[in-house]
Amino acid sequence: MNMIRNIALILAVMVTVLAAGAHAVPRQRVKAPARPRNLIAVVRSKYDDVAATLQQYRIPYDLLYYRDLENPERVSAYRSLFVPSGVDNLLEEGLDVYANNFRFKSVTLKPDFYEVDRDKVARTIRRFVKSGGSAYLSGYSHDYLQRAFGMFEYFDNFPYMGMSSRVEAEVRNDLSRFSMKRRMGLAYDHPGWIGLRSVRNAEVIASGSFETARGVRSGPLAFIARRGSGEMLYASYDSAAPGEFRRFSMYRIAGAQLMEDLEDVAAKWGQRVTGRIVNAVHGGEFAAMHRIDLDGGTNYIYFHSDREYFQVDVIDRNFSLIESRDLLKRDQTFIVTSGGVDYCYMRLYPSTNARFGMYAVVSASGGRTVPYRYHILAVLGVIAAAGAGYFIYRHYISTGYRGRWRG
Repeated sequence: MNMIRNIALILAVMVTVLAAGAHAVPRQRVKAPARPRNLIAVVRSKYDDVAATLQQYRIPYDLLYYRDLENPERVSAYRSLFVPSGVDNLLEEGLDVYANNFRFKSVTLKPDFYEVDRDKVARTIRRFVKSGGSAYLSGYSHDYLQRAFGMFEYFDNFPYMGMSSRVEAEVRNDLSRFSMKRRMGLAYDHPGWIGLRSVRNAEVIASGSFETARGVRSGPLAFIARRGSGEMLYASYDSAAPGEFRRFSMYRIAGAQLMEDLEDVAAKWGQRVTGRIVNAVHGGEFAAMHRIDLDGGTNYIYFHSDREYFQVDVIDRNFSLIESRDLLKRDQTFIVTSGGVDYCYMRLYPSTNARFGMYAVVSASGGRTVPYRYHILAVLGVIAAAGAGYFIYRHYISTGYRGRWRG
């Protein structure tokens, strides 16, 4: 009986150590394979002119055709992928039109016309995201996410429910931190836009109530979701009108690598990331400002500029200065101690007349003691479990149990 108790005790210790090691490791993305920095692809579309917006922001990109999405290898070379609303087969591109003066003689399909396989496109997007890419999709591109991940629930099982109207959106999480707003007006300028009832395993950044042919409905308008080691942002709002919603979406995907580099720093110290922002100061702008959410205790704010130098001011909720720096450093770290859940602001002034250089800000809670300590705990847990297993095998299993039954 003593031997049985010893074995049970050892097994209980093994389970406890393994569980502690497993739960100690923070949830984070697997490091994606190395890719060219900020290498961006935009798929041609009928709506949501992403290419024009990126040109305005001076962000370089390559233009792809819809059929390119059938080929995963064609897409995998890029770090960020934009699949805007309306990337379907463009009928006018597949037609040969013969006319004499003002009279049409014939309209025929081109010999090389073929219809792109939507399932192949969905598989390409799924593979791209899960292998570490960042993808933006909007409007009618919802179908590819549904085919790839099965993440949407629609009202009455019909996606095209939205009516032309102005929607008062409640914004939260990183979109709220970026814009420093809790609410935002979005003008949906066409009927039949995608009305979502719910989305699974995603972080909703905008939601609201909207008119449909069957009355008022409420649901998510935009969300961010992580699958595998990548991230995707979807918005039913597909207007190319300038504004903070548009700006947030473009920079979040185009500058994803900058943000992920700072997340890796927080992960090194086992810290919990509380906010992620990517942006740039444009021509004609004097400064940028964002809200930084704080947890009780020690908070770290990691800043990285891709190209420009900035004067950085950290100010509290009452706009009193906490810290100000004007350094020729593109990487900086700020420490803010808070007595409870609170927020502060970060204001950024370009140190030169240059503009449009991207920067990233990641906030994280928790101190910094031993780097990779959670990984070390997990390894020690595995070693302890292996040692306990060997002890059981060596002393109880390989030698066998020897004793005499009592009569």
